Amino acid sequence: MKLHRLIPFFIAVVALCSCEGNLTDLENIGTQTAEVYFNDPENALAGLNSVYAATQDDEFFVYGDILSDDALKGGSSFFDWVDREYLRQFTANSGNGVSGGTWSLLYTTIVRANEVINSLPDATFDEDLKQRIIGEAKFLRAYAYSKLVPLFGGVPLVTADFTVDNLTAPRSTVSEIYTFIKQDLDDAIAVLPEKSQYAASDLGRATKGAARMLKVRVLMQETGYSYNSVLSASAGHSVDVSANWNEVYNLTSDIINSGEYELASNFATIWEEEGENNIESIFEIQHKQTNNEWGESVGNTTIVQMGNRDDWGWCFNLPTDALYNTFLSSDPRILCTIYGQEFDILFGVKQTWDKQIWTLTDDSTKDFVTSCRLNRKYALAKEARHGNHNNQDVNKRVMRYAEVLLAHAEAAYYKGMESDARDYVNMVRNRAQNSTMPLGASEGQTSNYTYDTFAGASVPDILSTGNDLLLDIWKERRMELALEGIRYFDIIRTGRIDLLPFTDNYTSHDGLLPIPIGDVNTFGLPQNKGY
Repeated sequence: MKLHRLIPFFIAVVALCSCEGNLTDLENIGTQTAEVYFNDPENALAGLNSVYAATQDDEFFVYGDILSDDALKGGSSFFDWVDREYLRQFTANSGNGVSGGTWSLLYTTIVRANEVINSLPDATFDEDLKQRIIGEAKFLRAYAYSKLVPLFGGVPLVTADFTVDNLTAPRSTVSEIYTFIKQDLDDAIAVLPEKSQYAASDLGRATKGAARMLKVRVLMQETGYSYNSVLSASAGHSVDVSANWNEVYNLTSDIINSGEYELASNFATIWEEEGENNIESIFEIQHKQTNNEWGESVGNTTIVQMGNRDDWGWCFNLPTDALYNTFLSSDPRILCTIYGQEFDILFGVKQTWDKQIWTLTDDSTKDFVTSCRLNRKYALAKEARHGNHNNQDVNKRVMRYAEVLLAHAEAAYYKGMESDARDYVNMVRNRAQNSTMPLGASEGQTSNYTYDTFAGASVPDILSTGNDLLLDIWKERRMELALEGIRYFDIIRTGRIDLLPFTDNYTSHDGLLPIPIGDVNTFGLPQNKGY
């Protein structure tokens, strides 16, 4: 049963003023302080749930997909959610609502995590539970900073609780942020249980494996300050790439050897209801198709954005020709990743594309697409759709075991272990070879959906060596993890900025997005280059 843990939670911390005379001896009756509140384990868990809740609106695809060569903004026209297009083109200004919203969301996660982390050390309830809660909060704080630094650079490092006397937040260096993230994750790894050690009611919480894998991502992202000429010239961050790859190799080995995870036998099942929190799942953002006791939606707000405008959705995050043509036509993953004019059956219903034809002629997209296509991974059957578009019962798959294997392969390559690198890539390819058509791939399958055989499936092992092997590893990541919010970060960390849709604009802004103007003014933050 899915953990219903996305419960918005607000704590009012009352600052006590120092006064003269005997007033200082009076008991402040009726005041709920953070210290008192968090001394109750149920309250501490509620506070932690509020940190998880802050992650639920993470629109991962805006940055990982739309800023890359894998997807277009989409929508009904160029000006539909145009702030996303400006981000894609690196022409946004400091008032951009999309990047400003992301900044605010991630700092909400951080501030709530700080409240938990700073309030719990003196709590007197069960020590193991207390340390686990702190570990989960540190994982989530690290998750937020790991998103902020590649998008905005050296950001304010906020660790103390904000009070009226503490509203300052100078920008830290990139080096300071990475050091902090890695320490938080080391702390989390030390105390978090493995996935199998959680109770069923705690399904979806951060685990030791999730903390290890997030650190893998962070270490790999950090190597970009050596491989990416724009970042290396502007960030002033020195990285020992050999040390990073050694640690990536060791951490992925720990995950592999833990026995907690396996590849799902069929790639197609990962994206269906049966695939949520499955054997391959490292970490998912949990969503539930309902309202909580405050009447607020705790469902997934992004699923409708990627649907067909002729059917139900809003036509955002459209796969490009470049992504589509990366796949072999014999690779079952192609139809489990992309549906459209080349394959137009979705849950047994033949699709039409009249409202999406603009994508073939619009100035923002005509150089990147020749057919209307959509993200199949986050598609929904009609009977599974909630009447409230922003309240869908679909988890966001954040980290999967396939990514662990591909990260291990890349680390093995950099350690000179090419045979091992090929073996781990081929594990992922062999799973693809043995996978099926997506659920309901035959017209008329509108009640008894089945997984039809993919006729002629062929995903042969890679046999390459040297630099060709590295290119094959990167290509495999692109196909396996397509439209999961990862591609842009892979491009910039590997220094292949020529693949970006607007390389010159990326370069002229030092590869960073604008700091929101409100916080620039409030905190006196230096703005990023070009804004």
